[in-house]
Amino acid sequence: MQVRPAVAAAFESLIADIYVRHDGLAGRARELIRQATADGDQRHADLGRLVLAELDNRGGRVADGVRQARELLTSSEDRVVLAHAHAVVAGGLWRAGDNAEAVRHAYPANRMLEDGDPLTLRVDHAIILALQVNDQRIGGISHGEFEAAQQLADACGRPALMLANLNNWAWCSYTHGDLDSASALVGRMRAHSEQAGEPLNASCADTVARILLETGRPREATLVIEEAIARAAPTDSDAIPAALITLADIQRRDGNVGTAMQTLARCREIAERDRLPDVDALALRMLAGCHAELGDFQAAYQEMVDFHEAWTVRRSEQSEVMARVAHAQYAVDEAHRNTELFREMAERDALTGLWNRRRSDAQLAAVLAAGRPAGVALLDLDHFKLINDTWTHAVGDVVLCRVADILRSLGGHAGRHGGEEFILVLDAALPDAAATCEAARAAVAAYDWEAVAPGLRVTTSIGLTSLRPDDDVHSVVRRADEHLYAAKRAGRDRVVSGP
Repeated sequence: MQVRPAVAAAFESLIADIYVRHDGLAGRARELIRQATADGDQRHADLGRLVLAELDNRGGRVADGVRQARELLTSSEDRVVLAHAHAVVAGGLWRAGDNAEAVRHAYPANRMLEDGDPLTLRVDHAIILALQVNDQRIGGISHGEFEAAQQLADACGRPALMLANLNNWAWCSYTHGDLDSASALVGRMRAHSEQAGEPLNASCADTVARILLETGRPREATLVIEEAIARAAPTDSDAIPAALITLADIQRRDGNVGTAMQTLARCREIAERDRLPDVDALALRMLAGCHAELGDFQAAYQEMVDFHEAWTVRRSEQSEVMARVAHAQYAVDEAHRNTELFREMAERDALTGLWNRRRSDAQLAAVLAAGRPAGVALLDLDHFKLINDTWTHAVGDVVLCRVADILRSLGGHAGRHGGEEFILVLDAALPDAAATCEAARAAVAAYDWEAVAPGLRVTTSIGLTSLRPDDDVHSVVRRADEHLYAAKRAGRDRVVSGP
């Protein structure tokens, strides 16, 4: 099968244009599917279907978008399709409010792509990962993921992607209290927009206006947000009503409380029409503040009551969406239970992508049956509970994924044994296996954990043993475990090995 350059270019344009405006994109995606199918190009036909799924996500139809992407996760064997399906699932789950689960899909979406894959797609996945890692991050923004995404976006040269990453970067900087970085990033956004002749979409304009307001430039902020509301293209269903909330905040701070209330009423009309309960609840909360400023405390109280009721309803609706997503996933899993891909997924750890304990036990049994020299190591992250308790479980999940990446790079069989414990099965005699384990220990200790969370430090203790002729799976793991505990007792962050 030969991929026509025009088909590949059409797909890359769709990915970039999702960040610009959605008019006509569904029709273009369907035409891409038709052309690719006629050519026997299954990859681009499936990628076109994922564009439709992403449009569902951004149009407020998250359950449908995630369901379509997950169907391809279990039916396709194409690495690029699987990577993009993970990205679409991540985007849908993030919009449904399940950020922790979204990040678990954003990581493989980013890792599975290679240097020769479409650059536009690599940028898209890098943007998704950077946003989701930082959106609900505790302890300050991590700029590394955004910087990596921006380097790819600049190399790609598509203004929409450059602006999208700068927008997310600026917004996360602002929400984490780093107003200086946010202001500098907004300056870069506006310069890129002007140089490229690419107007800011509604979401970008909302970010610019919000940060202009917070840095003492309300008049400039008003011009930006009013222009966006009047002319900018929305790239998410809530983009225009969210911009109206920003405009109302500018008006309220300027003393025009009555005008702000009119703007919020307009926002609520759109939210009701388009079924956007999150935005409606935020507008209600701001209305309560407006009534209080006017001295109408009874109305302010009623608005706050309405806000809490709306927020409760939103949480319930969000739970229903997640239940529908889970139900769809169950149906897909049942439909593909006997496929080769499903069997492999059943042997993969969902978070790290490493082999799970069942597969590791099978690997050990195979090595024992072969009778060749091998080393078996158990690795345990030191004080991992303290990491979860201090920096949250979301940070703990990132730590597990980064350690998994380190172990995967060593060669041999790497698996997640359970919790914060990993297993390595190395096709090497004890001295060479010990050197590999020491390299793993040093790599974990030397990793830039500060970029994940300020003050974070991660080390690992490792117990290593070699196979004996009379070993079974349980005996060799038990012996490695004994050496692991010896490493813990000796002070942690070390390798203890023995036959």
